[in-house]
Amino acid sequence: MASRMNEFRSFITKYPGIKDAVASGTSNWQSMYENWVILGENDPMWQQYKAVSNTKAKTSNNTIEDLLSQTSIKNVINYIKKIDPDSISKTLNTVQKVLQITQSFNGRPTGIYNNNYNSWWD
Repeated sequence: MASRMNEFRSFITKYPGIKDAVASGTSNWQSMYENWVILGENDPMWQQYKAVSNTKAKTSNNTIEDLLSQTSIKNVINYIKKIDPDSISKTLNTVQKVLQITQSFNGRPTGIYNNNYNSWWD
């Protein structure tokens, strides 16, 4: 049984479109294995998985190169153009105030009250 599974695995590498069919939900591994056992490797049914996988592989390589060279660079530049420095500054100021309030709950006075409090009691 293990050698039969190894043969099926090597068959799958010849026809990678089978993985796509299973991943998309149009088929499942059990039915593919049963068809392979009953029909054999030379059945014309398997040609559709070979042709689909080759064209997908070619287009996916071109798509990745296109994305890296054109689309993603344009998206990054457009995103950077949309950044508002004032909103970043306001957000950082808000975070700083929240941190100061949190520190005051820990018993450590912050800001100008620290100096006035100590000089009043001295």
